Amino acid sequence: AGGAGPSQEPEEGTEAPSEADAAEAAKKAEEARLLLLLETLTEERIRFGITAESQAAASAEVAEAARLDAAADEAEEEAEADKEA
Repeated sequence: AGGAGPSQEPEEGTEAPSEADAAEAAKKAEEARLLLLLETLTEERIRFGITAESQAAASAEVAEAARLDAAADEAEEEAEADKEA
């Protein structure tokens, strides 16, 4: 029984570092992927001339369009309700 303990400990010890190494490698690969994505997005923003200001303006336009669409839907529903009444 005493001999089985020491023979199992190195196995557990070798598993833990390999799992830690695999986790570290996965973390580094994910960091590299994210950095490449950030670089690509930055290049695309420059290529298309997207600035913080132009993006904010576009977002405001989208929000206004969504607001107008919701108002139109509401008016249409009210008109249908008036017809039924």
